[in-house]
Amino acid sequence: GGTGGVWGSRFYRVVFFFPQVLAVAVVAVLFQQVFRPDRSGMLNAPLIALGFEPVGFLSDTDIALWAILGVLVWQAVGFYVVLFSAGISSIPRDMFEAAAIDGAGGVQLFLRVTLPLLWDTIQVGWVYLGIAALDVFAIVWVMTAEHGGPDHSTTVMAAEIYRNAFQYFKFGYASAMGVVLFFFTIGFAALALRLSRRERIEF
Repeated sequence: GGTGGVWGSRFYRVVFFFPQVLAVAVVAVLFQQVFRPDRSGMLNAPLIALGFEPVGFLSDTDIALWAILGVLVWQAVGFYVVLFSAGISSIPRDMFEAAAIDGAGGVQLFLRVTLPLLWDTIQVGWVYLGIAALDVFAIVWVMTAEHGGPDHSTTVMAAEIYRNAFQYFKFGYASAMGVVLFFFTIGFAALALRLSRRERIEF
């Protein structure tokens, strides 16, 4: 029922959390090899073997951003698996059992028990996700051509700050961009907490 755990959940947590223990630069270099546009690329090798044209995951302006997003999701998902697993584990089992006795099904258990009691965890996850998205730098800088290419299709603000400071030596401009990014990040966090604020449920 709704109170039982998933078989092998501890193993799944370790598997999903594994990318978190890797340095971001290692993840970027790893996926550079995965996305290679020749027979040595993990994704293109089977396509070429089947007679298809190789896909330019990092060289096609229509695909590059989605490839980067896929890597970011893979790299970050473990954190949220552990975060929400811990949140669910902290909910007293008695609440699930009482709701199940009252006739609540799986969907009702989720909407009326799990979701309300996980709201604080959801707030934390939402804010962290937004900050992490605004702070993307290493994956884009290491993986992409021209550090944000092709044709600026994967450029992010953090990369532009670095480029202006250490390639163009426009330190004042880069500092101003950094201040804007800082306040934008703080503003997002405050707005997210404000919009998702609700009465705290004690148990």
